[in-house]
Amino acid sequence: MIKLCAFSDEASDSVEGQITALSRNNIKLIELRSIGGVNVKDFTDEQARDYAKKLVENGIKVWSIGSPLGKIDIAENFSEYEKTVRRVYEIANIFECDKVRVFSFYNAYGESEKVFENLRRMVKIAGEYGITLYHENEKGVYGDVVWRVENIAANVSGLKFVFDPANYVQEGEDVTA
Repeated sequence: MIKLCAFSDEASDSVEGQITALSRNNIKLIELRSIGGVNVKDFTDEQARDYAKKLVENGIKVWSIGSPLGKIDIAENFSEYEKTVRRVYEIANIFECDKVRVFSFYNAYGESEKVFENLRRMVKIAGEYGITLYHENEKGVYGDVVWRVENIAANVSGLKFVFDPANYVQEGEDVTA
């Protein structure tokens, strides 16, 4: 049986509107990205617990966190960025979610080793929280085309992958091959 999952912030800004949209379409899994115009990485613990309770009360489980992790310039100081990384994982734990989407950094085409190292660090930290990371291909990040995603897969253990055909199409990739 196929189970559908959705980014419900595309249906509504409010948690109530997202629950309504999911319920109307008989979708019981959410990829949580934002509520009330606030990105998941910026939720307070109290907000996260409140949203988690409302979702559970309505039979909806957070399948993954649709985080913005890795949507920063590769030149950013990763040691400082680690606070944001850990915060997203803490939020995932509040939602009893063990999957987080990540990206592979902007302005990084000539910085593959740094991309791999940053992703390895993110994977290692994720392990401390019981989380598996899923890299999404995205226009403009290092892993925007197939051959660079393959490089990531070959160089970063423990990372899984999300295939977003629309992002490949934006990069001129043939998604039918």
